[in-house]
Parts: sequence; C-alpha cells; structure tokens
Amino acid sequence: MFSFSLGRVALCAPEHSAAQDDELAGLPQDLPEVVGTSGDQFRDSFTRLCLYLVLTTGEASGERSDDTVVIGTEYGNTAALARLQRDAAAKGRLLSAQYFPNATSSSASAFVNLRIGSTGRNMTVNAGPLTPVTVLWQALSALDRGRSDTSRVLIGDVYAPEAVLDAGLDTPDAPCTSGVLHAALLGGDDFTAEFSFGAGDAAPGTPLRAVHRGPARDGGTAREPAPDAGPAVFPDRNGAFAAHHFMGVLQELRPAEQAVLECRAPDGRHARVTVNRRPANSTDGRTW
Repeated sequence: MFSFSLGRVALCAPEHSAAQDDELAGLPQDLPEVVGTSGDQFRDSFTRLCLYLVLTTGEASGERSDDTVVIGTEYGNTAALARLQRDAAAKGRLLSAQYFPNATSSSASAFVNLRIGSTGRNMTVNAGPLTPVTVLWQALSALDRGRSDTSRVLIGDVYAPEAVLDAGLDTPDAPCTSGVLHAALLGGDDFTAEFSFGAGDAAPGTPLRAVHRGPARDGGTAREPAPDAGPAVFPDRNGAFAAHHFMGVLQELRPAEQAVLECRAPDGRHARVTVNRRPANSTDGRTW
C-alpha cells in the first residue's frame, strides 16, 4: 500500500491529425515561447508536448531537485524515428548527423529531466493498454522508497501514421487521439493506493479502461458514497484521457471514498489501482 498526495494535474490534447506532415500542427500556439526552439531539430512533437506541460504547471522552479520523472507512452518518439527512416531512404549516404534526432524510446524523459534539473529516477514505461496503471505504480514506488519527494507522471501519445497502423493490429476499433497528461504525485498522506495485476480471458466488448467511484471501508463501516452514474469507460487507445478523468475523480473524493482505474488488454491482461481518500479521523489518531 502506498500513501501520497496529489499536486497539479493538466491535460493537453492538441487537434493533431496523424496524417499531417507538420509535427507542430495542432500543438499549443505558445509552445515555441514556453519550450524554446533551440535544439528543435532533435525533438519531436511528443517531447515538445511533455516539456510544455511540465513548464506550464507553475511547479518547475528551474532549481535542481530529486524529482522522479515517469513517462508512460506506447509510441512516444515514433514520429521522429519514422521521419529519420524516410529521410535516410531519400537522402541515402547524404544524410548527415544533423538529421538524427534524440529519438530513442526514452528521449522525452531525458529532455524533461535536464530541463527541470531533476536528479531523481528517470524512466519510460510501455505496458500497452496497461500503461496508466503501471506508470502510477512506478511513480508511487519512488515516493514510497524515499528516493523522491515528487514524482512527475506524463502519460500519453502524439500519434504518427505508423503508430496508428500498429495500434490497429490488436485494437482495430479503438480510436487513437493524441494527448498527454501531466500530474505531480507528492509525498503525503491524503490518499492510499493499492495495485493488482493479472491475466485472464478478455470478455468481448470490454473497454480498454474504466474509472469507478464508490465508498471505501474504514474499520468495517461503509461510508455513504457520492452519487454515481456508473463507471466511466474509455475506448481510446491513448490512456491519457482515462488517467486525466481518474485524477479529477481523486480531487473530488470525500473522506473514506475510493476511486478505481482499471485497464485491460485484448489478450486478457489487466491492471487495477484502487485509491482511497483518508477518512476524516484516521485509525492512528491523526486528523487528515
């Protein structure tokens, strides 16, 4: 079980089409001013969007910190890698080093760490449809071990045509909508989180992700839940939207309520995080 508090949460979903040749099309208009353009030839739109989010939350002081940065993305820098291969096919041996982007699977997290002066853990996670829950588990593990006081979570994708084709191989009916979530998870005691992972048969029509809200139990006493219209389901391949909704539910939880984010893959693998808001009077005598 992990304990944590929740900082600022932001979602950026650009009106971006994977068919567009211009990687900046649809991204925030002030992105060049916020992120800067120096070294832009080495960054793709996913990396730029991650930088934009961490720099516009008001929490990036520019001073060195022990923050952990965990990026959860299935396709991340695919657009830059695909562009590199197209350029290589067209230019052949004339392709010089200046065309090579820092477009490995972990380049976005490296750029974020360098920009905000973070010296904590730095990782990129790809767990397919289970990515949102897996990312939260990694981020809270860093807090639990005392390695960092803050874990910055970035979840999402900016889709290239190649990414859309690949996603359609196992989820042909799932839309691919570009967007990235940024959330700051802080050391604290407002919430507790428990995780479970497993495998089984995938029921036909099961959504990739769902968010549930309901009462938690404290000492065997069920608390009255807030009105609930049922789980919110998210068929999109991009986990940013379910994760953003989940964070919004956490911010609205009353003492002793809980929220659940559940992710399922087409092959039956599933992951779940259950978050409880601490009751008004906790069992150890402290007031939260």
